[in-house]
Amino acid sequence: MKNVYDILVNFKKIAYEFYEWDCDDEIRHIKVMPSFKVSDKCVIDFLDNNVRVDDDFLIKIKGKTESFCGRTIKIINYACVIYSDEVALALEFDTNGNVIGKSKLLFDEADDIIESGKDEEKENIKYEIISKCNINNDLTRKENKLILILNKYLNSVFEKKSYEEIKYFYFECYNDCENNYNKAYQRLRNSVLNADYDVINKLKNLIKVLKK
Repeated sequence: MKNVYDILVNFKKIAYEFYEWDCDDEIRHIKVMPSFKVSDKCVIDFLDNNVRVDDDFLIKIKGKTESFCGRTIKIINYACVIYSDEVALALEFDTNGNVIGKSKLLFDEADDIIESGKDEEKENIKYEIISKCNINNDLTRKENKLILILNKYLNSVFEKKSYEEIKYFYFECYNDCENNYNKAYQRLRNSVLNADYDVINKLKNLIKVLKK
């Protein structure tokens, strides 16, 4: 473990690049935070999945992160930076070890952490993957937001059993009929979650028409 100092973090469900941070985000100025060098696989697992660490790791980092809060210092109970030779990622955990926030760092701050830790031994963090994230790390924040909105809308339509609306969406998106309501919904939802932008753009425009 090695402490890092004076960095900015923006904890979200997905670790956005700093140039996608919004002015309304709660960007925190970290005074000090523990960091751990890990394998490339470990960083990717934390980026792409919902992960939980074990109690021993929580004990190791408990109370060791401090952030500036005006003129005072606030303790963040469970947080750290993990990094490989390529990527640095800040993480925040709840009391059960679940990751509740992820943040990429500013380019220069990430580079400093990686460079200063190049000779550090890799930490073997014990963790388990709970589920895969529904958000695509390769998409922009705006694109991910649209996918989440459309997925929520489709789920709402499905739960309300609006059969005709689902059938209408299906025909307009695929130029085909599907009488099985569940199959139609599942294909539409999978297309959205898999970032099929042909379907996404059609759905977006169809919903705009229906909402008028």
